[in-house]
Amino acid sequence: MSNDTEHTPNDEAINLVAYINPKAAYYQSCKSAIEEIMEITRQEPGCQRFELYENTTHTQLILIERFARQSAFDFHHRQPYTQAIYRLYQDALTCPPELHFLTES
Repeated sequence: MSNDTEHTPNDEAINLVAYINPKAAYYQSCKSAIEEIMEITRQEPGCQRFELYENTTHTQLILIERFARQSAFDFHHRQPYTQAIYRLYQDALTCPPELHFLTES
């Protein structure tokens, strides 16, 4: 995964925008896989925002995430349902997800 900003392991909120580029044949599979974990992710401790968008040409998925602290972000990424999506991504994406960690100004 490519990052424009490394996040620091501390207890500050984690804000992330992830750009995901599925191969055409996998677009709907990737979209559905993320949609299937939306509600359970939103119920995780510390999850404050987890939203999925797509561009108008239906070639890119955009995830906007906010977790209250690093430990909540790490918890989400250790869950079996999140790991299953990462396994799907291995064959389904044109390139690694582009991750942008943001700080509040």
